[in-house]
Amino acid sequence: MKILFSAFCTLFLLSGCATKDLSIENRQKIKTLAVLPASFPEQQFKYTSMDQAWGAGLGAGAGVAVGMASGASKVATSAMAGAGLAMGAKVADGGALSPRQAILLNLQRNQIDPGQLFKQQLEARITAEQLFKIVPDGSGADAHMEFVISEWGFALKNYSSELYPTVGVVATMKRGDMAVWRNFETITAFSDGNTLAYTPQQYATDPEVLRGALQHAFELAIEKLMADLKQ
Repeated sequence: MKILFSAFCTLFLLSGCATKDLSIENRQKIKTLAVLPASFPEQQFKYTSMDQAWGAGLGAGAGVAVGMASGASKVATSAMAGAGLAMGAKVADGGALSPRQAILLNLQRNQIDPGQLFKQQLEARITAEQLFKIVPDGSGADAHMEFVISEWGFALKNYSSELYPTVGVVATMKRGDMAVWRNFETITAFSDGNTLAYTPQQYATDPEVLRGALQHAFELAIEKLMADLKQ
């Protein structure tokens, strides 16, 4: 996860995107704000479990490690397999759902939208801090805030059986097409305050555990974004 964070920072800088403080002038001009929903692409969902860590350590070189980092591994944890979490569904190759697929299916079946969760939490925080007046439909707002999600998901810490929620986000505030503020934050399994962890089985079967873990990671990221926004 630390490697992914470093790679993300490098990509962020090389792309020409730099952090940008909100100037006093723009702060005075912006009274109303629209927060756009964040898109959490499935391909950016990262799942790193104990079995994947062992596979990367004992497997045949870098190919296995890359598969682990991308969340592409189809190896099921023993807890998942023992609990019978295929739920009757099959993947294209005829095999049972992997833990990664089971977690994504839990999101879908219970209509848990990470983008809406993040948006609602950020709007609530901005309102509580009285930084700007939130315009729900976005019409007539002085500025809007948009996001790029670099990664999200769950990762182990020091070969733990429980997985910690993670998220990487680039947040940009714009007046029209002009960026007036930008920052990025990444919450990893090792981030301060990231103490909420559950087993893959719980994430795949309990929607409230899944929702709560994501909200916890989002709150940690929002805390850091807000600290920068208020400077």
